[in-house]
Amino acid sequence: MGARRDDRGRLAGSAYVWTRVAESEPDFATCPPHIAPDPALRAVWTRERHNVFQWLRTADHQPYYGALKPLLEDYAEHLAKEIDRR
Repeated sequence: MGARRDDRGRLAGSAYVWTRVAESEPDFATCPPHIAPDPALRAVWTRERHNVFQWLRTADHQPYYGALKPLLEDYAEHLAKEIDRR
């Protein structure tokens, strides 16, 4: 199964949320299970993850990521609170 272009951004966004919830570094974000066994997909995921993290860090200069970042931040905060409540 190949990753579509829109899947790459979504998967990188999920890595961003994981990093925020886990209070960890991007390099430690878990690779999605359906990508992990395929070295080519894993390489694309890693590259896209790093690209998205860079674009989110410079969100002021990236309108799409400027709009996406607060959504990801809000979701990560909500998820962390839900996890802590359990």
